[in-house]
Amino acid sequence: MNPERLQMKGLLAEHKKRESRLDSEISGRMMLIRTILNPYAEDVTKLDTESGLNEMTALHKAANELREIRAKIARLESDLE
Repeated sequence: MNPERLQMKGLLAEHKKRESRLDSEISGRMMLIRTILNPYAEDVTKLDTESGLNEMTALHKAANELREIRAKIARLESDLE
């Protein structure tokens, strides 16, 4: 088999692992954000908005990375066809 194709397949496998990890991380952060920013809280001034902001920032970063990884995966899969 062509060495370049083997390298591409290895890279594709790495990207798919990263995609799975990011997807899990994003799901966890979304649940945590919902917990931190309880929409049923009677006094919103008592919400830990700083933690919510930190988690949203991390979520945003992870979501952007996931978009990039998925684009790379699509390119590699297309190139391997």
